[in-house]
Amino acid sequence: MCDEKVNRCECINKTFEQLKDFDNLAAAQKATGCGIECEGCLPYLKLMFASGETAFDLEDPRLASFQ
Repeated sequence: MCDEKVNRCECINKTFEQLKDFDNLAAAQKATGCGIECEGCLPYLKLMFASGETAFDLEDPRLASFQ
């Protein structure tokens, strides 16, 4: 079992902690391009803006709500 957490947008090399400073996902995407290139982090970004958390289990059950 892997203990690593998802905590960044790899495409733009920014952590969720850094992106959390934006007011919302749309503002973060406009300014940085996060969640646009491969879209792998998009559900995590949505969850981050909804929850305020900045690190997630790879298979966090809450992700289903943000697909």
